[in-house]
Amino acid sequence: MPDPALVQAALAALPALAEEAGLPAEGWQMRPLSERIDARVARILLRLDRPGMSLVLKHEARPHRPEAFAAAAGAHMEAQAAFPTAPGLGIPALLAVDIDRQSLLMEHAAARPIGPLFETAPHGPLLTRAGAWVGAFHSARPGTRRIFQPKFTLRYLDRILGELDAGTRAIAAPDRFRAAAAAQIAGADRFEGRETVAARLHGDLHLRNILVGEAVWGIDFTPGDMAPVGHDLARLLVDYATLHADHAQIASGDVLPQDAEAAFFEGYRVVGANDPSVGLLLRHRVLADWWGLPADPGARSPAQARRFERLQSLADRTFGV
Repeated sequence: MPDPALVQAALAALPALAEEAGLPAEGWQMRPLSERIDARVARILLRLDRPGMSLVLKHEARPHRPEAFAAAAGAHMEAQAAFPTAPGLGIPALLAVDIDRQSLLMEHAAARPIGPLFETAPHGPLLTRAGAWVGAFHSARPGTRRIFQPKFTLRYLDRILGELDAGTRAIAAPDRFRAAAAAQIAGADRFEGRETVAARLHGDLHLRNILVGEAVWGIDFTPGDMAPVGHDLARLLVDYATLHADHAQIASGDVLPQDAEAAFFEGYRVVGANDPSVGLLLRHRVLADWWGLPADPGARSPAQARRFERLQSLADRTFGV
């Protein structure tokens, strides 16, 4: 059952949101879609239905950061305005926003997050459809072609290693992490001095933010600058590789099985799999997800424990550690 306080807070925002959207505030059938409550986040999504219309009411009680909530809503509206009209691809329309209450009302997408679909459906077609949506998104607000410079990513990795050595950062399996980071640094030269493409990024492109039904939808955008597209692709594809890929099918030094990589880039045409930002940042994302998990096994949730176990398996294939 959803948290009653979160439901009440969400519904308290509905009258003002409905008025802003030009919709009635009464007569909706409500049911919960998702909820997250932990030490950092308290958020609920409710589905609202009436004849001929389905909406999503989202309320975020924690963290209380109205400026950040407003910026995320603005990023959604900018993406919505720029996204091309394309059959089978879309962004749910944002209809109303209440910054003070950290609540919004948007179109309901008749779709499910792509992650669970990998458990029961062939991976290739799902990856191709996801690639097509991301390609349309990146093509809507493209930047310039630029020479990719691994030094910025490597400097950040050096900082993480410095904190680990100084004892100011704890990372699970630290010796294995150092070995994986050393392999990343040693192999970075092959991505140097080659051309990539920048675009306006999604900023949080994990598997829960791609919805698949008869159409493919993207949600939960974050404000950001133009940057190499590999940043978005790494977030999405490493999420897939960690949780759903068959690691036995990943060649030594790679992050994805070859057939999964080919399927995604069949749909995504902005750059190819050999793009330098994709190559370096996929590998960097494996390390970033690793250091982002609690070092203490007792502090990990069941989902984090599974992710860590799978990341270790993936790191074996990618870095040979």
